[in-house]
Amino acid sequence: MSDIAESKFPADNSSNQPFLALNIADVALESAQVGIWIIDRVTKDFLPSSRTKELFGFLPDEDMSFADSISQVADKHKETVIKAFENAFKGNHNLYLEFPVIDRTQHKNRWLSVTGGFSNQDAISNYFSGIVMDITEQKQNDLRRSKFIGMVSHELKTPLTALKAYVQMLNNWAKKQKDSFTIGALSKVDKQVRKMLNMINSLLNLSGAEAGKIHLNKTEFILDQLINEVVEETLFITSSHNIVVVPCDMITINADRDKIEQVLVNLLSNAAKYSDKASPIEIGCALKGEAVEISITDDGLGIAPEDIAKLFLPHYRVESKETEKIAGFGIGLYLCSEIVQKHGGKIWVESELGKGSTFKFTVPLN
Repeated sequence: MSDIAESKFPADNSSNQPFLALNIADVALESAQVGIWIIDRVTKDFLPSSRTKELFGFLPDEDMSFADSISQVADKHKETVIKAFENAFKGNHNLYLEFPVIDRTQHKNRWLSVTGGFSNQDAISNYFSGIVMDITEQKQNDLRRSKFIGMVSHELKTPLTALKAYVQMLNNWAKKQKDSFTIGALSKVDKQVRKMLNMINSLLNLSGAEAGKIHLNKTEFILDQLINEVVEETLFITSSHNIVVVPCDMITINADRDKIEQVLVNLLSNAAKYSDKASPIEIGCALKGEAVEISITDDGLGIAPEDIAKLFLPHYRVESKETEKIAGFGIGLYLCSEIVQKHGGKIWVESELGKGSTFKFTVPLN
């Protein structure tokens, strides 16, 4: 386990001013049921408040090291939590996590949110601190909402699929009649039907992801062919953008083709939504050891550092004057993250506010 994960509860905090301040803040936040914690950058000493201990299933008067808190995290999330802390330490980044822990006394799952950061975003700051809150009720409400959305979306998909078939049939008839007006009108109808089906599929997948029911149907396919198909489909819907495909090697991967397609569609659609119509969007892929790395780059709005940590959370959207008129549910990137992680890959973004973004994800070859 990393040196952060092995952090111990400090034996004597009497001479450490930040740790004394924690006791004062603990009293102030007790009524709000919010826990606080501090990690020393140099010594890796970890000090949780009484409420923080309770949220992780410890008694207020028990000692709890960072490793002890990690031991309570559900197995599926342990590695993600440790890596998030390590990356925040290395890059002086803010941290936001949501994960379940197992209560030692009641043997029930409890969902926690952890927010943290350095007091100053520079190398001088020695203390990494933050808060922890119980979000179990919120998660349960999200699951109920997700089930409802999944049920409604399923009912909406059936008539839209039939409508799409009728549009295609009418389009074939119009081509035989050489009726250019009808062909053009049906093309616009078909474009809107595709948009609706994409939204409904996203909602259905969200329902499955939040219920932990993403199932993979893996087959071997050539990635370059899929990328070209997705680019062609995206240009049909957002024809005003210029998408540049960087030539890829003939890479064959073993993955769920439909779900990797969904990731590509989401990332390309986002790049188009958040960048000017005249600016180019670049997509490419390259071998990275035993995996393939796909990247999508735009010259759009860019993302602030404080938003990057929350970008792949469900229903999270960056709020600004530039984005308030851009439609979206805030679920696309969350679904991308769930699909990529289900494949054993990882997804991340490199971005600078006002200068565009590069989204990257990896998929193991086998």
